[in-house]
Amino acid sequence: MAMPIHTFTATVLENKKLTSDVILFSLSAPKGFSFLAGQFITLRVEKGEEFRLKSYSVLNPPSDKGKVDLCIKLVDGGFASEVLKKAKKGDTFQIKGPLGHFVFEEDDKNKEIWMIGGGTGVAPLYCMLKEHLPHNKNKKFTLVFSVKEKKDLFLHDEFQQLARKYPNFSYIPTLTREKWAGAMGRAQEHLPDRVENKTFYICGLKELVLETKELLLKRGVALKNVKSERYS
Repeated sequence: MAMPIHTFTATVLENKKLTSDVILFSLSAPKGFSFLAGQFITLRVEKGEEFRLKSYSVLNPPSDKGKVDLCIKLVDGGFASEVLKKAKKGDTFQIKGPLGHFVFEEDDKNKEIWMIGGGTGVAPLYCMLKEHLPHNKNKKFTLVFSVKEKKDLFLHDEFQQLARKYPNFSYIPTLTREKWAGAMGRAQEHLPDRVENKTFYICGLKELVLETKELLLKRGVALKNVKSERYS
């Protein structure tokens, strides 16, 4: 099902820090704006005469109308980062969307869904879980969320709440650069031993996506059961 692509002027509703370098950037959206969980928008970021078009996955589920929440990693000296971290409530930005094909397949016959996210790559996975967990009680969902250190774990409470609310959802946060009581190592190290009848959704930086995909295909997962989106 293709969604019509809109271009609209959005107003900043909220701009708050989730970690030292990740912000929750919330913008208004018109009533008629709809999207599929997992899709992204492009944001026109202007500085003086210059502008850049930046793509960001939508964090809030489609059923949460009237806004577009984005999880944005700030990069020191980055063109968009420098503008966005200073943006305040009431500022306006041009948005175009929804875009992208990284969406949850509702007619998937597989009973187990594995989601692998690195950093802000977890945003579209959060969106899918919020939208589809309530209607898929007969499927088992597992999220592996990898970040460097504990302080980098944003949405941690939200994922824990989802795991408490839905017995068919397991949440595995893993740290790659700090010891703690939870899982450690890269996301790829926490994939299931048995891969049959499972569908995998992977999102994050290029290396995470390509390595995880390669590992799954080597283990015999059919290509149609591996969905991915790469962040540059």
